[in-house]
Amino acid sequence: MKAFLSSISRNKRFVVAELFLVYFAHGLGSIMLGSVLPDLRAAYGLDYQLSGTLISSQSVGYLLIGLLSGVAVVKWGLKRSYLVSYYLFAVGFIMLLVTGSPVLLLTAMFLTGISKGGITDYNNRVMSEYANGSATPLNMMHASYAFGACVAPLAVLACQKLGGENGWRLALEIAIVLLTFGLVFGLFMKMDEEKPAESSQKSATDYGFFRERLFWLTTALCFFYEAVEASMMGWLTTFYIDSGVLAAGAAQIVTSLLWISLLVGRFSCSVIAARFRPWQMITVMCFGIAAFLVLLVLGTSLPVLIVATIGLGLCMSGMYGTTVSNAGDLFSRYPASMGIYVTLNGLGAAAAPAAIGVAANHGGIRIGFALLLIAAAMLVVSALCNMHYLTKR
Repeated sequence: MKAFLSSISRNKRFVVAELFLVYFAHGLGSIMLGSVLPDLRAAYGLDYQLSGTLISSQSVGYLLIGLLSGVAVVKWGLKRSYLVSYYLFAVGFIMLLVTGSPVLLLTAMFLTGISKGGITDYNNRVMSEYANGSATPLNMMHASYAFGACVAPLAVLACQKLGGENGWRLALEIAIVLLTFGLVFGLFMKMDEEKPAESSQKSATDYGFFRERLFWLTTALCFFYEAVEASMMGWLTTFYIDSGVLAAGAAQIVTSLLWISLLVGRFSCSVIAARFRPWQMITVMCFGIAAFLVLLVLGTSLPVLIVATIGLGLCMSGMYGTTVSNAGDLFSRYPASMGIYVTLNGLGAAAAPAAIGVAANHGGIRIGFALLLIAAAMLVVSALCNMHYLTKR
């Protein structure tokens, strides 16, 4: 990472610092939503189905922004588009604090999804360009997200101790302050001045990547991974509590173990990436995700849940960054491809949490979570297809 930072200009280093800060704030905010969901459900009287729809509403916003992020850059410039999409997360949090109306709650979550999708697009696009195909800077950037995610359940637990039944409100207020700091810091970066070399790129309206098999393999991997990730982020704390295995405080602590494992794993992946090809890492991680998810769904004791949680965190840790690297220079060659990639992947993230909510309403939270085993199986199939294609290439 040190060599990477020394190889880029001072302006780019400032941009990289903003990318890291923004991902930290988004990690904190995203996992905080899952951590406060049981309290938010109690405060506003929400059932499983509506709660699942809220999580999916975020994913719908995440999905749609992929179609608009490129247009926004053309009309507003990269920096302005970046900062506007980023701060919509804070706007959504403010709405969650002031209303219990289902329509407005759905709108608030939709705005956080737009923010999350826009930042995923812009952060990965910019860092991928700066990193010139290396997985290490991407995995380090995603590690900052995991670090924020690690802090979130512990911050919620502390706020619950301080604020009682209104502790979830205090937690969201703290997140809003952090998100605002990221906005102010970003006002001073010079993102628009760092343009990619035109000679190496296709036209912004060139959709030739649709004919590239590697694009579809990479998309399939991320589609099923995001179905698992979005569900884990939104439902994990609720799963621990409502399955009857953990009390509320213990559930927050065990949830933090997932993200501590993700953080450790992402630092490890930044080292491992220098020794192994992306498809090799992806294959191992996908099999691991499937195995530990089976353990989580079937587990009924604290030790089993802890092992499953840590194992999932380690196996999920490098998936997104390594999957982006799996595509090689495809995203830099086709500027429109990242937005479409984020949009298609958002379909998985949008469908899975709502499906869990519907199934949980009928058969309980454990039955709902069992649906993720389908996504895990398809993740393994996608990894094997990707391995076959790249080894024969």
